[in-house]
Amino acid sequence: MNDQSHNSQTDADAATRRAPPPGILGTLAAIGPGIVVTGSVIGSGELINTPVQAARFGFVLLWAVILSCVIKYFLQVEIGRHALVHNRTPFDALNALPGPKWRGTSWIGPIFVLGSVLTAAALVGILRATAGLLHTLVPLWTSAEGSEEVAQSYSVDLWCVIVVGISFALLWGGTYRHIEKVITLLVGVFSVSVVVGLVLIQGTEYRVTAEQFFSGLKFSFGGHDPKLAAFAVISLLGALGATGNELFMYPYWILEKGYGRDVGTPDEPGWIERTKGWIRVLQVDVFVCTALATLTTLGYFLIGAAVFYGSNQELAGDEIVKQLSMMYTNTYGEWSKNLFLLGAFCTLFSTLIVGTAAFARMWCDMFVSLGWVPRDNSLAWRRCLRGVQTVYLAAFLGIAVFAGKTPANLVIFGQYVSGLFGTPLLMIAICGMAFRTDSRVRMGKVSAVLLMVSVVVIAGCVVVSLFLKSAG
Repeated sequence: MNDQSHNSQTDADAATRRAPPPGILGTLAAIGPGIVVTGSVIGSGELINTPVQAARFGFVLLWAVILSCVIKYFLQVEIGRHALVHNRTPFDALNALPGPKWRGTSWIGPIFVLGSVLTAAALVGILRATAGLLHTLVPLWTSAEGSEEVAQSYSVDLWCVIVVGISFALLWGGTYRHIEKVITLLVGVFSVSVVVGLVLIQGTEYRVTAEQFFSGLKFSFGGHDPKLAAFAVISLLGALGATGNELFMYPYWILEKGYGRDVGTPDEPGWIERTKGWIRVLQVDVFVCTALATLTTLGYFLIGAAVFYGSNQELAGDEIVKQLSMMYTNTYGEWSKNLFLLGAFCTLFSTLIVGTAAFARMWCDMFVSLGWVPRDNSLAWRRCLRGVQTVYLAAFLGIAVFAGKTPANLVIFGQYVSGLFGTPLLMIAICGMAFRTDSRVRMGKVSAVLLMVSVVVIAGCVVVSLFLKSAG
């Protein structure tokens, strides 16, 4: 192709690109990937881990909750910016970094994906918690008097099979557009729900006082066992906001949303202006994600601390979501129990769906990078996704039925691993990507400083928590 025909083709391609939407309303209408990230976090972090830690430690870890949500904003923006500007998947971006490679694949990607297998324990916990919730609503197994515990276990096992079957069917033909619509609705409903709950609790004996609130902003453990509190802090860092897994998965949702396609290539006319416009959309997307996650998490933590702390009630077992419904029944009244359980089911189930879909994309991206799945072959990609999703769901079911009787512990363990290993490893890689993004649309000096501050704060929290844990 000669230069003239090449330029003509470039102009034609650029003309088909979707321009960044003008104004805040147009921008809000164009966001979506961050909402999917929010939906994938809320089910395990906000709904289960946060109230459990609030029940154990009261208000003193409020600082860790807020910090865990907001501190990853710049990390999420920069991994998203790099994916948008260069139209790269996470593995493509990692492969461009210096360091050891095997079959052209950076060591960071496979290590992260293999480590994420342990973090997937959180999804096993979510599966078991979802099944326990459904058993509360519709028991599938009854037995003779005196065998209620055995009957409950069988009923929950059966619900695990059903939930996995439905998940398999939905994921078999699911698309990003479908996922985004469902998650947006669920996140909106549950965000409003927790805000209303926090407002209504102020009119009850469980109201949150200013003294309790500010006592949680002192960056201390409030006299609690440092070893246990340090474990909780690392778990919260790995559970709340955009966790290591969600940060890694964010570029997939960006690319499937079409941001990278609309940006185009650097040799097209107007590329710089168009790219900067879509970066602004991405920043708003991440801001909305961070704000929703922070608001929802803060609400669950404060309600959980107000209702459960000091009650000596252990939140565990298959019926943990039923126990958590007390956050609402103790404020709204008994009428709200089924409403909460229905909303909790939607949140947990959506997290299971999004999490499984995202893990499949990570593995398939790695297989493409290693040359085991053909690149730019949509049929092979779809088959790979379906295969990995099937393996994950089968593994979730086996573990949930035979070894997953404590869903809260599974969730907290998975998120502890994420906070200890996944997030720190990925944030180093994100810094490498950020400073290799095309200099014409790279982050500014202020953003660079704030990015490094985020890294230092997260690393500092992990190091200090590990020190206190080992010394406690």
